[in-house]
Amino acid sequence: MENDEPIEGSMPEPFESEKPKSGIKRELDPNLPQSRRAFVGEWQDKIMRAKKHWEHAHKTMEDDMNFFMGKQWPWQKDNDDRYVANLVQRHIQQRVASLYAKNPKFYAKRRQTMDFMIWDGTPGQLQASQIANEISVKQTGMPDPQAAAIMQDVMTGMQRRETLDKIAKTLEIVFQYIVETTDFKTSMKQLVRRACVTGVGFVKIGYNRDVGYRPEDIEKINNIKDQLALLQRLMADKHDDKFDENSQRHDQLNILLHELSENQDFILDEGLVFDFPQSQNIIIDTRCRQLKGFVGAEWIAQEYVLTLNEIKELYAIDLQSNYVRQEDAVKGGDLKGKLDDMCKVWEIYSKKDGMKYVIADGYPEFLTEPNVPEINIKRFWPFFVLTFNEVENSKYIYPPSDVRLLTPVQKEYNLARQRLREHRNANRPLYAIPTGALDESDVRKLIDRAPNEVVQLRSLQPGQKVNDLIQPVGCIPIDPALYDTTMLMEDLYRIVGSQEANMGGTGTSTATEVSVAESSRMSSLGSNIDDLDELLIEMSRAAGATLLTMMDPQTAQKIAGPGAIWPTLSAKDAAENLLLEVEAGSSGRPNKAADIANFERLAPTLLQIPGIDPTWLAKEAIKRMDDGLVLSEAVRAALPSIVAMNAMKNVDQLNSEGKGGANNQEQPAQAAPGSPAGSNTSMPGNPQQGM
Repeated sequence: MENDEPIEGSMPEPFESEKPKSGIKRELDPNLPQSRRAFVGEWQDKIMRAKKHWEHAHKTMEDDMNFFMGKQWPWQKDNDDRYVANLVQRHIQQRVASLYAKNPKFYAKRRQTMDFMIWDGTPGQLQASQIANEISVKQTGMPDPQAAAIMQDVMTGMQRRETLDKIAKTLEIVFQYIVETTDFKTSMKQLVRRACVTGVGFVKIGYNRDVGYRPEDIEKINNIKDQLALLQRLMADKHDDKFDENSQRHDQLNILLHELSENQDFILDEGLVFDFPQSQNIIIDTRCRQLKGFVGAEWIAQEYVLTLNEIKELYAIDLQSNYVRQEDAVKGGDLKGKLDDMCKVWEIYSKKDGMKYVIADGYPEFLTEPNVPEINIKRFWPFFVLTFNEVENSKYIYPPSDVRLLTPVQKEYNLARQRLREHRNANRPLYAIPTGALDESDVRKLIDRAPNEVVQLRSLQPGQKVNDLIQPVGCIPIDPALYDTTMLMEDLYRIVGSQEANMGGTGTSTATEVSVAESSRMSSLGSNIDDLDELLIEMSRAAGATLLTMMDPQTAQKIAGPGAIWPTLSAKDAAENLLLEVEAGSSGRPNKAADIANFERLAPTLLQIPGIDPTWLAKEAIKRMDDGLVLSEAVRAALPSIVAMNAMKNVDQLNSEGKGGANNQEQPAQAAPGSPAGSNTSMPGNPQQGM
């Protein structure tokens, strides 16, 4: 195969026509305008100033993560054996389990609107219009204009509702499919854990198209698109003589060519993508006054650390020496000194001008031409924030984490236990002898003796007592109150709103005390669950709008089935009229029982109202009971209800019995149990006499 010959099924060439034939831009444009250099340099300065401004907050996050992992002593190394009882980790695990213990279920609903211009929404006006129209047709042969207008208004509004409901059902199926086929639950639990450990967690929504490349994909080379990107880069390097036939990259190129030639039937994915960047990799404008909603911020950047080869694959640019070496990555030493080709890349979202910029540290040109973000949502930012301990502070917008709140207590607890260990070690049996009383061999025998061993001491004279030579040294007794950690644990429970039973076993607490404490804990936990649910609702609404505006109808139909309907109205109109919500109780919200109880109280009243659709009642009951039953699989047209069929069966049975007993003498009716003798009361369910 020629070096510049494209392989079958490869990605479309995403590069400019003026670029070299290999497709990778190797040199800077000598005619690059000074204004472009200044503009890129200005963004690099903004990023560096913001990183310096938030340096303390990001360093605190790193310290909290290390503390959570058990590095809780100063200058602690991996082989440090100082005492650590990691209460912080136990608390975080319990908190994550309490906050995010279930699979969230998403459902799409039509936004409540006034869809009728003439009809007032009451059945009476509609029935009156139908009667007036029938009378007018009989008398004049023409429909009543006012009645026809009302019925036309009803028909138009109902058709609009039906269309939106079908689109909503399709959206619900598509979104649930995306959630189920990704690691959404695992990532969300990790997000909750990250918010507890570092004080804040971020979620980013993106959209992945067939020919799209995103920096997030570098961390997961597991699909055909990434193989094609790697192959394209290797072929470009080979074309530009960056390696010869004796290089290991030449063999890698041949292996990839063979693999892709064997795997021709591949499908490149399209769909919504959720990314969960690390907290310290999100750089926020220094003017931001509040994390939730990024109030006051004009731009937000996400930082990546990529190798030069990864930058070639993503952006088709070879930085050569025009970049700043990533020192932090080199210090890590993961690749044994081969990390000197790593560079920081920043993806910047600028709300002020509505643009997205991608730059590299030290490179004087944009890595991609500035353009509007791939997804267009009302809030502009593709990032969503989760915090649990948020406080109002104009200087420190990052809230303290649970780890930071527990750090003083954890350190004191470890110190108390370490000192107790040292005291116990110091109180081991200790003996003293006068200088020269025993020679070295006698001392060694006493130290290395076996249990019940008879020791012969050369320095001991016949008739001399051992106690005359060896005397025990008195030890300082251990005062339990000196190392008591009860008050520390009480402080811990008050700080995190937990109780002794949650951290493992109870002491002297009664069942009532434990119950009251647990009730208090659940009340405080409810606020954090609401924070999480609000995040899920905000994310799902933005995700729903993104899907409606960006997903191809054929892709949606492939996921949801042939009966799916994707927006026939404008995508913007559909996004404004449909809401993607989180089902109550599915993510831990503690109001599911209340929803069921309310529905049980309402159902008898709804059953008495004429015109209520029983299918709608069944759907609402199934939704609140959190059952997986699919009502459409059970419904059959033209079949009466089960209750009606049973009643008809009873009537037919009674009629057949009546015909069979016509030739016999009529038997007196049996009185119902508990009724007066000779009364004519019929059994429940049987027809009354004379009917």
